[in-house]
Amino acid sequence: MIEAAETLLRESGLSGAGINQLVARSGAPVGSVYHFFPGGKMQIVTETLRLHSGKAVHLFRRAFGDASVPLPDRLRALFRVAAKGFEAAGADKGCAIGCVTLDLRASDDSLRQVCDASFSGWVEEIASHMPWPDAATRRSFAMMIVLALEGAFVLARAGHSGNAFTTAGDWLARLSQSTHPVSTGESHGPPPPAHRRPGDRRRRVSRSGPRTRKA
Repeated sequence: MIEAAETLLRESGLSGAGINQLVARSGAPVGSVYHFFPGGKMQIVTETLRLHSGKAVHLFRRAFGDASVPLPDRLRALFRVAAKGFEAAGADKGCAIGCVTLDLRASDDSLRQVCDASFSGWVEEIASHMPWPDAATRRSFAMMIVLALEGAFVLARAGHSGNAFTTAGDWLARLSQSTHPVSTGESHGPPPPAHRRPGDRRRRVSRSGPRTRKA
């Protein structure tokens, strides 16, 4: 039943995962749905999202856990796995957390907290495997990885192709090779030219001695 709910959320978000749709997809009788989930749809969605979030944490742990592999290679591998998984699932499903987040209404505060905790947990897990010494850089780059994955799902569904994942992974791999990732706010361009003070030219001229006029 949870598996059917997860698929529905990935396909249609919160609006497409009602009890009727769940019964039709899972084949379970309505009575058993309320027997196991007395809280109805909200309980099913909450438990499904937590399960989905946990799967992602394990994926990130496997993808980044081997520090002997260069970070660019780990990034490319993660996004290629995501691309293959997306296409293998029919190229028509998003991330359950992302899909539900986009469907949230102002009154859905409990589900919003579940989604927010999921994204935060992913960022913290990824950040724990990043190589930079300061926590702010590790966390900001981890957030960029999550942003890239969620954005790739949107473009991939529109294009019915996993290419968005591989593109995002390749660019993140390049960015990770920087000593100070752009996300820290460090400047990577050449230093600005030094500004001359108004008196500099006059002082240099005066050192060369007075000019003499030709007769």
